[in-house]
Amino acid sequence: MYCPRLCVRKSVDLNSQSKVSSATSYSLKEGDSNTVGLLNIKNLQAGMILAEDLADATGRLLIAKGTVLTEKHLKICKIWGVVEARIEGVSEAEIEESSLDELDPRELAQATEFVHERFCRTDMEHPAVRELVRLCILRTVKNKKAAPDYIRQNFQLKIEEEDAKEQETKSEKTNPLKFISEHTKLSTLPDIYNQFVDTIARPNSSSYDIENVINKDTSLSAQLLKIANSAFYGYPAKVDTISRAINIIGTQQLSTLAMGIIVISVFNKMPARIINMEMFWKHSILCGICARILAGYRNIQNTERLFTAGLLHDIGRLVCYNYLPQESLRAILEAHNDSRLLYLTEREVFDMDHALIGKSLINRWQMPLSLEEMVFYHHEPQKSKNSIEPSILHIADIIANAMGIGTSGERLIPPLHEEAWSRLGLSSNILSLVMEQADYQLEDVFKVIYADDKFQQR
Repeated sequence: MYCPRLCVRKSVDLNSQSKVSSATSYSLKEGDSNTVGLLNIKNLQAGMILAEDLADATGRLLIAKGTVLTEKHLKICKIWGVVEARIEGVSEAEIEESSLDELDPRELAQATEFVHERFCRTDMEHPAVRELVRLCILRTVKNKKAAPDYIRQNFQLKIEEEDAKEQETKSEKTNPLKFISEHTKLSTLPDIYNQFVDTIARPNSSSYDIENVINKDTSLSAQLLKIANSAFYGYPAKVDTISRAINIIGTQQLSTLAMGIIVISVFNKMPARIINMEMFWKHSILCGICARILAGYRNIQNTERLFTAGLLHDIGRLVCYNYLPQESLRAILEAHNDSRLLYLTEREVFDMDHALIGKSLINRWQMPLSLEEMVFYHHEPQKSKNSIEPSILHIADIIANAMGIGTSGERLIPPLHEEAWSRLGLSSNILSLVMEQADYQLEDVFKVIYADDKFQQR
């Protein structure tokens, strides 16, 4: 269950609760009573005064303007998914500054340099990017993350740089799409997948039919049940059968999730020619989780579709890493050495990028058109006619890259398209909540999808 975004009402409800006059734990500085700041829910404190009414997503008043917040009010905000609130006497800038002022100056300087380097291809003046930068600086200091060995830590560079440079003059540009047709295992998936496609395609198929398909693969059914019982859903009661999982999650949603798991189980068997596969799937799973959370905030149905798109958004890179290792390494090194974006460098080296390869694979696998579009446009969502879902995946990918957990090859943070952010209609204050939820869910989901022994043996 996800939190709806905050609605701010400008009119005062006559039935609103009375203002609280109890002792406060927050006190205003002298002379700042005219300041009004939009604060993240995480920064709200008892004693702060609301500058505007707070309402839930339906417009129902929760707390009236002028109320002095108490711990009870803060609990209400969390229960009803309040993302932010306008507060008298304190600004967002003050909160941001205070969060950084508490850090060790030397560590802060190192973290700031590292984060700014990774965001060098973005517009750091954009409110959402600025908030991401601040959050990443805090994460970097906390995690003691160091930059110099980023490439060596995350990539298995079995091919030396000199070899890659030599290949630059020897080899012609290769069309990676050839490999999709020439290497049958790229386009051929297990029988269980084909049964899924056939069952879903039948107009008279039922949830019972889907259940039967899933139950034919004990490993798949076990994984789906593990996910249903994980922090990914957070159900209070145990989900012990596929039938119950279908009833709770939904037939279409569970089918989409199952198809994504089957696909990555095949690709997980591919040898790691260049990239650390654990890091690759951590990034992909994290991107899917972030996309699902963002979709929840936008009240989009079938958030599992967004999760699956996140799982598969960089699948085209695995094709290149395994079948075009020399060229792939060239692209990685050129992007790293020149502080360029990898997906743009791919276009120079391959005459196309991983998004196009991923789109072609998804099309061949007869996956829903919406998945194909999300994967194809996740770096350029403004070009998609289906504006909202590619925009969500685009932003989810940026958040996942910014969090610094895993990698698919991109060292820098991809630029945020203003149009994509505007389409979501969300506040930048939501970013910390998305990260927090994603951190909480990642370990459980990763263990099920990647680290499960049955998964690796399928």
